[in-house]
Amino acid sequence: MNTETQPALREEPSEARHVVRFYRDEVVLLAEAAEFLDRGLRGGGTAIVIATAEHRGALRQQLMGLGSLKGQRGWFPGELVMLDAADALAGFMVEDWPDEQRFDQVIGKLVRQVAAAGKPVHAFGEMVALLCEQGLYDAAVRLEQLWNALRRECRFALFCAYPWQLFPTDQQAADFHRICCEHDHVYPHGGDGAAAEQDVSVRLALLEHRNHVLEGEVARAREAERTLRQRERELADFIENAAEGLHRVGPDGIILWANKAELALLGYRWEEYVGHHIARFHADRAVIEDILQRLQAGGTLHDQPARLRCKDGSIRHVVISTNACFDDGRLRYTRCFTRDATERHLLEQAHREREALVAELSRSNQAKDEFLAMLAHELRNPLAPISAAAQLLAVAGGDPERVRQASAVIGRQVGHMKGLIDDLLDVARVTRGLVTLARHPLDLRDAVADAVEQAAPQIQARRHRLVLDMGSMPAMISGDRKRIIQAVANLVANAAKFTPDGGDIALRLSVTAEHVTLAVADSGIGMEPELATRIFDLFVQGRRGPDRTQGGLGIGLALARSLLQSHGGSLAVRSDGTGKGSTFTVCLPRVDGGAAGEPPPAMPGLEPPGHAQPGRALHIVVVDDNRDAADSLAGLLAARGHAASAVYSSAAALEAAAVACPQVFLLDIGLPDIDGIALAGRLRAMPEAGAAVLVAVTGYGQERDRESTRAAGFHHHLVKPVDTGELFDLLARL
Repeated sequence: MNTETQPALREEPSEARHVVRFYRDEVVLLAEAAEFLDRGLRGGGTAIVIATAEHRGALRQQLMGLGSLKGQRGWFPGELVMLDAADALAGFMVEDWPDEQRFDQVIGKLVRQVAAAGKPVHAFGEMVALLCEQGLYDAAVRLEQLWNALRRECRFALFCAYPWQLFPTDQQAADFHRICCEHDHVYPHGGDGAAAEQDVSVRLALLEHRNHVLEGEVARAREAERTLRQRERELADFIENAAEGLHRVGPDGIILWANKAELALLGYRWEEYVGHHIARFHADRAVIEDILQRLQAGGTLHDQPARLRCKDGSIRHVVISTNACFDDGRLRYTRCFTRDATERHLLEQAHREREALVAELSRSNQAKDEFLAMLAHELRNPLAPISAAAQLLAVAGGDPERVRQASAVIGRQVGHMKGLIDDLLDVARVTRGLVTLARHPLDLRDAVADAVEQAAPQIQARRHRLVLDMGSMPAMISGDRKRIIQAVANLVANAAKFTPDGGDIALRLSVTAEHVTLAVADSGIGMEPELATRIFDLFVQGRRGPDRTQGGLGIGLALARSLLQSHGGSLAVRSDGTGKGSTFTVCLPRVDGGAAGEPPPAMPGLEPPGHAQPGRALHIVVVDDNRDAADSLAGLLAARGHAASAVYSSAAALEAAAVACPQVFLLDIGLPDIDGIALAGRLRAMPEAGAAVLVAVTGYGQERDRESTRAAGFHHHLVKPVDTGELFDLLARL
């Protein structure tokens, strides 16, 4: 029975029928509904549409010009009223049930109003279909009953529409029958039905529903059959291609079947594995005999360790999980899952590595503690003579010679402490990649000569015999001259430090097409192999005696290696053992070029310290909240002939600038009231201080700190403790 090609609904405008249409094709439904509504509009009546937004739009297009649309003069005298089905339901549904009084207010009032004119009223509704779509079939029947009650009060024709998909199975047959019984006419397939009796049309509708259900059941059965076949294929594929090895063994121990993973795990072909006794492939006969015995007794094994023979003769460690299938108490076969136990070995290896890492961390922590102890020792060493020299100045102020000696002691020890701090800061910056290299063509021979010159006092003091073999050809590299000298000087100083008095130190340079190599060898205390693997790590030092006569913080080698690595080079060590000396080998990439490039020219006004000529006396104000630091620096400047004074706050500095602005401000950055950066900005904004030179004096000396002071308007940046030679040269240039 074709439900979509039958004649459309036909009824006279004066007839007041309640009809129901079951449909599959929305296009056919909308055509019939438009014709039904058009008959009411052509008679000058009212067409009421209570439908979904999609259907309202389609009907509006089909009825365009047939009725009075909002803002447009109608082609026919009738009136078209459109409501949203979901909104209308929301107006009278209470707890999923149509409320009679609210229905009367939302729908009944509208119908009575348009029916009072005596003109035809044709209504098309989909509210009941929305209720069935939600599974509220009882509510849909009740809504049909409310419509029927309204028809007894008013004369109008009502066209209800249900899609067949709302009644897919026999379970909805009773609901389908009740809905049919609430209508005057049932059009299950689009027929006219004008001459049909109500009971005949209902029977036809029920038969159509039964046919629809059977068609659905046949389709579902076919789909279920296809699904079953697909599931069987998927199960077979799952087992055959599973990542885990699977095999089945008969009650006599013969392998009945194995999947690809099992065969691949052991390297056999099907015919080489299946059909053979399982014991043939076990390396430990006692293990397989125990497994078979436990399975015969109905046991289940989980992760049973075993060793299997592979085709290539190797032994593979596996774990087996297996149980048995019994039929009437007799063993039919066993199901076996074989898993590669390599992962277990890897976990054991990872555990061992973890233990080694814990031990390494423990050693690192111990090295850190030793480093801190060494740091305390190295810092206390210069503090002791500084303290004694300060006390000497207090009691021997009238003796110029003793004052000079005490001042020299303080100067040397402060320089030593400054070197320690600089080394700490350098190693922190270099290891974190924060050092910017100024690389230029450089002959490594020149850098080695400068490095040896720096270490010469230590070498001479211990009467070491020094051998330099630099070769005759240039050893060109691309490097930061200062940093290369620093790295080589650390190696030479390390050799001098750990070589006994009168020992030998040799530096030998060799050049190849690709590399420049420098070997620094000594006849010193050497090192054990275990220490040689860690000597370049931070906080690692060789054994020291309680007197710690070698001194140092043990970071020189780590700093040297980091500096050389930042140049694309390497640093290695070799020692034949304790007491047999050490050889440190530097390897750097060689570059083409003739003579070494000269270092970049110094910027005007920035000559190296100690070369500026003395200048005239300057008016200087030192600003530092540390009174001792401010007073001592101001006193030192005054002793050099400058008009220097000290203030201890930013407010006092601003006052000094306003009263008699000095020519130079030495500003601490970490001031408590207004920090030095902000103070510089305020001074720059004062007309009185426009020509003043601002010099930052701070404990922060990294490049970003210098950039910060430059951006704030400082002319120069000095790091505490201030190098007095550098300061005096700066003032002389000013």
